[in-house]
Amino acid sequence: MEAYNKYMDKITVPDSLHQRLVCCMKDSGPKRGLVKTRRYAAAFTFFAVVLLGFFRLPKLLPHTTAPMPGASAKYTLEFNKADGQLANKINIPGHFWQELTTKEIKAVFPTLVNTHAIKATAHFQSDENGTTLFNIDADAKSVSGFEAYIQIAPGEIVLDYVFDSETKSTDVLGTMVTAGYFETKPNSNGIREIIYFASFKLADVAYYVELGGIEAEKEVLKSEIFELVGHLIEGGAADLGVFQPVVPELREERLDLEEARADIDFGSYLPATLPGGFVFEDALRIINQEQNALYANWSKGMGYIKWRVSFPDDNAKARITSVADTKNYDLALYPIPRADSVPEKLCEIVDNPVFLINELTLETVRARTYEVSEQGDISGPRMRFSVLYGDILVELSAKGVSAEAMFNILQQIKNRN
Repeated sequence: MEAYNKYMDKITVPDSLHQRLVCCMKDSGPKRGLVKTRRYAAAFTFFAVVLLGFFRLPKLLPHTTAPMPGASAKYTLEFNKADGQLANKINIPGHFWQELTTKEIKAVFPTLVNTHAIKATAHFQSDENGTTLFNIDADAKSVSGFEAYIQIAPGEIVLDYVFDSETKSTDVLGTMVTAGYFETKPNSNGIREIIYFASFKLADVAYYVELGGIEAEKEVLKSEIFELVGHLIEGGAADLGVFQPVVPELREERLDLEEARADIDFGSYLPATLPGGFVFEDALRIINQEQNALYANWSKGMGYIKWRVSFPDDNAKARITSVADTKNYDLALYPIPRADSVPEKLCEIVDNPVFLINELTLETVRARTYEVSEQGDISGPRMRFSVLYGDILVELSAKGVSAEAMFNILQQIKNRN
């Protein structure tokens, strides 16, 4: 994993990807549904795992505002205020996952299945020592319509919140529970979110639960998490021996340039020659449940060329555009900040359009090239787009490369394939 970690450290977020994130976060007024962030996320790969790196702002589904009968009377928790968070990135060798079956859900949540609708995913790691369970990532929806997040792990769960004072724990049915809450800043409509969370252990199984919503519903949220924690403790430690995982095809291998170009699937879609001064940095061949791809990086000072070759998925196919449809890709139509200029429905395709190689022209590449002036960074052309060569997708991001040079690279790849 050391080689992979070094590779990940060199990956930067392209300016246009940043524009996409900003574009897709437009404030469109008050909404009941909030974006639910995934616990497991990493740029360009699914092997780097962010554990509890950010509180999930839950999707607020339609629900009643009455607490569950007897909840506050039967279960109580003392909530410690969380002052901040620490970012924890954990790399899991041979990470793969599978959705829990009905039988497995009953074994892991023996009591909670009676009060909540549960969807869960088990995450495993596979290495030379065999296959082991890393943790379980679950969503549990109560009859009131609130959706809570639950994480279960053998031994310990890596938590990232910090408290602004000494914490106090609560005895719930003989189990010590440490609970807390975190408040967000008000959004543009003055609405503040509040997230309640709790952690505890049953035998050698660790639990973390989280539930959030708007501040006006905090009493109901408290009642919900009281009930949730109580049901989990009443059910006893989860049976983590119920799983029989099947290891999928997994590959994670750092390559030199010669090895990368020799890759039977994607090697011939790497640039044969680079503009003067660019030197090869590293390459990664990766296969898992989410992707089958070859990555390569070149650099020149603060300039870079980042290359990803893969088979196109449905998302990429949806971003295919004709060069005649300039609204889908011509950056001259969308001044920076693009959060203000790109229509919301075009965010995805404008960020990273996919062109058919037989339609690609120099003018098209020029339309994807732009310059920005940022303190501490080099000036020069930047670009991000993708090209489809039959059934092979090339995704590229570059800084410090002219449109003419990039067009020539892409044509050379066409000529030898």
